Parts: sequence; structure tokens; C-alpha cells
Amino acid sequence: MGVIGGLLLTAAPATAKGGTPPQDIGYLIDLLKSKDIQERRDAAQTLGAMGFDVATPGLCDALGDDDTRVQLLAAEALGKIGDKRAVDPLLAYLPAAEPSVRRFILGALGKIGDPRALETLTQYLGADADGDVRASAAYGLGELGDAAATEALVAALSDDYKWVRYETAGALSRMGAVGTIPALEAVAANDKDAQVRAAAAKAVNVLRAI
Repeated sequence: MGVIGGLLLTAAPATAKGGTPPQDIGYLIDLLKSKDIQERRDAAQTLGAMGFDVATPGLCDALGDDDTRVQLLAAEALGKIGDKRAVDPLLAYLPAAEPSVRRFILGALGKIGDPRALETLTQYLGADADGDVRASAAYGLGELGDAAATEALVAALSDDYKWVRYETAGALSRMGAVGTIPALEAVAANDKDAQVRAAAAKAVNVLRAI
């Protein structure tokens, strides 16, 4: 199994906030700088599963790794950890990142839940050329839960890419945006994609129950 797998198995049950990191977690943090790409990938993924904020600085540095997968795994890990110290580094790396990495950065920003991410998430929802990135921005806004994003999300219900519309319906539901029920009802009735119609209908049901 190796040291990384062993650390993951022993630490996973202790990932609650405020828990005590395992003594060997420093080994994993050091592996983020390994010359071996797979070791760096495994270390980022395992640190995210552990969820301890002592790894935040090392994972922020890993956002600048030469390997795209290390970058996205580091972003994903930072989202799982939820340490607000990661917000500025995530925002800084976002503009130059590959689309796949931008997706994970935007998702992480939403999960961390810091209001500094609102403007950026809204911008990428409306302007990024990659549909999957826009969908991740919608997801991130739903996680952030700021009502100031409601207008932008309602506009995204008309996006050309189905997964943007799908994620937007879920985001409005999680935000408790009751005022968007009419817009969601229109999507549930008229969207050309069955999965989007179902997501919108589910969102309407959730919001009506609030």
C-alpha cells in the first residue's frame, strides 16, 4: 500500500475540523515538492482527503506545479479543507490556469465560502469561453450562497451549454432563492434537455418547501 495509502487510511476518520493531524503529515506536505509527478499527485489528493489546514500553504504552492493534474488536485484539496488563507492564492492562479484547473479552482472558491470570491465566480459564470468552467462557476456560487449572485444565475438559466443550466438550477435551490421559482418553472417546462428540466423541477420543489 505504501506510506501515502497508510496515512490516508489512518487519518481519514479524523478529518473533522479541529482534529489533530497525524504525526507524519509533514511527510506528505514535503512530497508536494517531489521530483516524481505521481508522488505529488498522490500527496495532494491524500492531503485533501485528510482535510487538515496545516497543509494549506503547501497546497497553495502546488497550484503553480508544472503538472496540470497536480494543480487541479491541489485546488480540489483546498476546497475540501476550507481554509480561507487559500482564497487569495486561488484567485491569483485562476486567470492563467488551464480550463480543467479553472473548474476546480472555482469549485474550491465556492466551498471555502469567502465573499471575496463572489465577483470572480460571477465573472466566470458569464464570460468564460469554456462551458464546463461556467458550470463550475455556477456550482461555486451555489456553494457560496450569496444572494447577490441571484441575478447572474437567473441569466445563466439561458446559457447555451446544458450543464451550465443544470448546475444553475441546483445552485439556486441550495441558495434558497425562492424568488427565482417562476424562472425555474419556465425552465422545467420548456428547456430542450430532459436532465435540465428535471433539475429545474427539483429545484422548484425544494424552494416551494422553504
